[in-house]
Parts: sequence; structure tokens; C-alpha cells
Amino acid sequence: MSTNQTRLDLQIDVFKETKQQAKVLPNLTPPELIEAILQEFQADMPYLSNQPADYHLKKATDQTQLNDHKMLEQQLRAGDHLILVEKLPPIPSGAQRLTSHACLREESKGNVYNLYWQPAIIGRLDKKQSHNDWVAVNLESYETGLSVSRRHAKITEEKGQYYIEGMSLNPISIKDINGKLRAVTQAKQILNDGEVIHLERSNIDLKFMMRS
Repeated sequence: MSTNQTRLDLQIDVFKETKQQAKVLPNLTPPELIEAILQEFQADMPYLSNQPADYHLKKATDQTQLNDHKMLEQQLRAGDHLILVEKLPPIPSGAQRLTSHACLREESKGNVYNLYWQPAIIGRLDKKQSHNDWVAVNLESYETGLSVSRRHAKITEEKGQYYIEGMSLNPISIKDINGKLRAVTQAKQILNDGEVIHLERSNIDLKFMMRS
């Protein structure tokens, strides 16, 4: 793309970072702009997903959602104010929506798994298992994913406090923010912001993060 192309001057709310000034190429589509936003803000907001499809853009003035298939110049004028909005998937039957935002960030690749319902199961998809649609963190695609139990652990929440409990004998430990380790058993225990869930056999680390 030509660097001297006329750009659109916009303001964009990226969650807590409101009215961010942006000069964007007018021939971008909204998903392309979202991808650029995520790349710009992920360092400061590690809870952001790296998947543009997890978000959409809407106008602040009338809450109109931008059309993903049209270029920005066909939908916006200079000075327009946009809001980055997280798409909320439907809640599976029998599950409940969480009352606060939380996610798990896989530490090696930076993949973010937003938690929208509880119980939120960590594991692998398997149609032969009950509540297959409760799997919120599907780790089967990782190189060591087959070492993850299909129903490895689950996360629940009560009045803003999160909990974790094991669902198999596959060992799990948690590293707190001071580096102290504790084992996860099949008894419910508190899960705190910033703690890292370590799946021992697969050597997968998932950092638990909350967004105020």
C-alpha cells in the first residue's frame, strides 16, 4: 500500500483505552483494521485475543456495526468515533454466563481463550463425552495436546471469585504471582488473577487473567 495515501482520522475506543487517535488507510476493511488494533494493543492488554473474528467495530454515535465486507471509506468520515466490541458467543445449554470477564492466555504462543460461561472446561473436544460444548479451552491442536485429558479441569465463578478443580488424575499445578506452586486436586480451590495453570504432562501453561 502506498504510504502517501490519504488516511482517515478516527478515534477508537479499545476497552479501557478510549479515544485513541488513529490514521487509517481508507481501503481497509473492518477486520483488517481490527487486526492492526490487536497488534498495537496486545502488549499492554494481554487479555486481547489474537483473532480479529472475535471482535467487531461499531460507531459510537448510533451504535451501528460496521460491515466487514465494505471498505472503511464507504462507511466512515474523517473524525468518526469507533468502539472495538467483543463478540459474545451463545451460552451452551446448562451452562451459565460469567458475571465478570476472564480469560486464559497460553504462554508459548500467546493464544487467548476468553471465558464466557461456567463451568468452563479445559481439555479437548470429544462428542462421546458429555457437555462437549462446555469446552472453553480446547488444546487438542497443540503438539502435546494429546497429553491433555478430554475433561482436564474446569473453572467456575461465584460473585466475582474464580475457582478451579481437576476433572481427571492428569496432574495440574498452579504457580502464584510469587512463584509458589500448589497442586490442583478434584476439590474446588481459589484461582487468582495472574496465576499460571501448568498442565504437567503436556507442559502447557495457561495464565489466568481478569479484566476490570
